[in-house]
Amino acid sequence: MKRQQSLQHRLQTLSALQDAVGAMRSLSAHHFRRARQSLPSARQYRAEMDTIIAEIGIHQPLHVGVPAGLLVIASDLGLCGDYNSRLSRLAVSESKKHAVKTIYSVGHRSRAALAKHSLFPYRTYDAPASLEGLSQLLLGLAQDLLEDYMSFKIGSLHVVSACFGGVGHFDPVSLRVLPIEPVSATTPLDRSPSVVSNQRTAVAVREFLYITLYEILLDALAAEHGMRLMAAESAMEWLESTATTTSRRLVSVRSEAATQELLDIVAGGRKRLLDDA
Repeated sequence: MKRQQSLQHRLQTLSALQDAVGAMRSLSAHHFRRARQSLPSARQYRAEMDTIIAEIGIHQPLHVGVPAGLLVIASDLGLCGDYNSRLSRLAVSESKKHAVKTIYSVGHRSRAALAKHSLFPYRTYDAPASLEGLSQLLLGLAQDLLEDYMSFKIGSLHVVSACFGGVGHFDPVSLRVLPIEPVSATTPLDRSPSVVSNQRTAVAVREFLYITLYEILLDALAAEHGMRLMAAESAMEWLESTATTTSRRLVSVRSEAATQELLDIVAGGRKRLLDDA
């Protein structure tokens, strides 16, 4: 009886877990689709900004002698496989390579791995779980990074993030974002005489940094939810397989109990017959 109750309780637990994982799978699929659908527009806007930067002729100098900064884009949520550990390993490698002194961390999951190598974020931001959260994050993040660069707190900025490679696949990559790489213009810029050159440059640099980070974060968001979607699928398959096995065991236990009960009845009836005789 206790074994039967234990199996019934386990089936109830598995059913509750299936509901939770199913909900997470649906939510990840929703955010994944939205992130992927938004990427083409972001890349087109980024390409337009590249053209504007080239036409203006912006060339930001590398602050010689000023330590580099590193932005690590990880996650706050789990159930996404080795997503955070792979990004943390690359972050540690890039930190040593560029002699980084200032680290910015988006997401808290990478902090423990970085701390093992005595790397502690100067600023930490909550990782976005949706497009709405991404926009809110960028307002403060881009401003902080640009101010620290302009005030010579960091001499350059490298970003470690995930490059989406399909559902359940990504590559940890490192990209230098600041200073902006000079690009040759293909067409002359029709400059308005009413706009001051320094003002135009400042606005262009700010917008370039914003859309560059937006594209990077969007790609990372798609990669994260793609990993979580695959993990949820694997978890759902395991839960379904375990529930099927448990159900079969429960049927077997019930059958054994029924057989034993029948044998007890037969044995009891035979005993009464012998006693009567």
